[in-house]
Amino acid sequence: NVINNKLRDLPPEFSDLCSLEDLNLGHNKFEAIPESVYSLTSLSNFIVSNNHISSVEAGKLVQLSSLMCLDLENNNIGRLPPELSLIPNIRTLLVMGNTFKIPRADVLAKGSTEVLAWLKNKVPQP
Repeated sequence: NVINNKLRDLPPEFSDLCSLEDLNLGHNKFEAIPESVYSLTSLSNFIVSNNHISSVEAGKLVQLSSLMCLDLENNNIGRLPPELSLIPNIRTLLVMGNTFKIPRADVLAKGSTEVLAWLKNKVPQP
């Protein structure tokens, strides 16, 4: 838990915490999800709310196969990638309070299950 520390990045050595299951980076100054997070394969709960994140690299988050809860609330995300629905074990996706207009607020208000279903329907088919 490194909440409210005005952090903008994490050291590369952070990726050595391979058994880390819960990570709360909320209320900092991150403009992107730190690269070292994508190596945390045991991560199941990841909170990065209340930062300055403007985009999400869904392709990298999909590699976090243990991830069950992703909290991206209150950032500056302009586009919500449909591929977030492809994170293998994702159950909770919190995205309220961002700048994107799609999906609309009525979809977001229905909760994670509806948001994930909406995103899954938007994933480009091969």
